[in-house]
Amino acid sequence: MRLALLALPVALAAALPRARPPPPLFALPTVPRVRLEAARDHVVVATDVNLARGEWQGADFELFVAFGAPGAPRAIDARLYAGGEAGRDPAPDAAFEPITLERAARRPLTSYLLFGPPTMAGVVLHVRGASFRRAVAPSGVARLRVRALYDLPAEDARTGREMVVRLGIREGPPVALGRIEVVSLESDAWLLGAEARLCGPDADPYPLAVSLFPKAARPPSLPAPAAPVLSVRHATDDLCVRLWTS
Repeated sequence: MRLALLALPVALAAALPRARPPPPLFALPTVPRVRLEAARDHVVVATDVNLARGEWQGADFELFVAFGAPGAPRAIDARLYAGGEAGRDPAPDAAFEPITLERAARRPLTSYLLFGPPTMAGVVLHVRGASFRRAVAPSGVARLRVRALYDLPAEDARTGREMVVRLGIREGPPVALGRIEVVSLESDAWLLGAEARLCGPDADPYPLAVSLFPKAARPPSLPAPAAPVLSVRHATDDLCVRLWTS
């Protein structure tokens, strides 16, 4: 399925002279799914976030998401869905509201930190209070989906093609991680396999389970992976995903 992503404006928001600790979010988010859709010339990284109403007071708010790696994405967009019962994913044709994005050289003081270091370049998500109220109305939880379009990383003979997905809320509690999915958009057997690990100064290096579509062989040198939800998490953890291609 073809994805239409919003291209970002070229200009960056002005950098702040001094960094301050980010304000705490009104509810602890969770990440039920990280999905990578890979083709020979690009990768789309979609990060789903469940955000409960919590102590939200009804006003508009901003969320800051630091860019992953390698480099800044070619394009990025964000959508807000109503949360499904029992944490179910939105249907492919589910209604959503687009979220306005703005590039930033670092986290603005007015923004909650969602993912990544606050001093790193990223995007600010401007969430309207009316939109969030509609999203949390059915179940008390909204589903936020951030999609970023990257060039396919160069291949390394030892490490494959590696992507870094931001997960941790720096200076905050760890965020629970659900499923990791890797999908080939090519019709042939181009995608040979994928592996995922948490990465960061305190990260547990044990491999995490990855669902591959179409199914491919796991690299034989790896031990049996653990379910992401059972992994030991730290606030500084990111997710490193390696793709093995023909």
